[in-house]
Amino acid sequence: MTEDEIFIDFQQGKIDSLYDILYGRLMSYASRCLGEDASFMSEDCVQDAIYKTYRMRSTFQNAAAFKSYLYTCIHNHAVSILRKQMAQENYLANREEEDLQHSLLEQEVLDLLFDAIRSLPEKYRRLFDMSFEQGLKNAEIAALLHVSESAVKKQKASMIQQLRDDLLRKTGKDYMSLFLLCLM
Repeated sequence: MTEDEIFIDFQQGKIDSLYDILYGRLMSYASRCLGEDASFMSEDCVQDAIYKTYRMRSTFQNAAAFKSYLYTCIHNHAVSILRKQMAQENYLANREEEDLQHSLLEQEVLDLLFDAIRSLPEKYRRLFDMSFEQGLKNAEIAALLHVSESAVKKQKASMIQQLRDDLLRKTGKDYMSLFLLCLM
């Protein structure tokens, strides 16, 4: 069957000859356009091109225009897929870099925080441990230390202020809210 006969069948709504004769070549072309990494999308490109061409089948004057349109659709769809893939890879690469930077910053913040905690007086280190590491409520801490709940609140406020002052001296910035976020 010639390409002219395939074209005539296609214009009449018959697509079997297109699939029987041209489909393999169209798939091969799509695969070449997409490259090895994205060639699994070849069938999508070809099916999309056939669908678009089918919808416009009455507008083609000859087999050459019909065939050219098919290949152009495949090429355009392949380029679109590759652009999306490249954009996704760029996004993921940027995301990984941001995650790494965030992890490094978080580690630096934690190192500074734990240095500041180690420099606290013993009673504040114990209060820090009970409050932030063990997760005890103020009332529970008060019962364990045999003091009032308001005393625990005042000691916590004083401890946090000492941490804030220490970190401000070391960094020149008030990172306390960030540190507290890391602890939660």
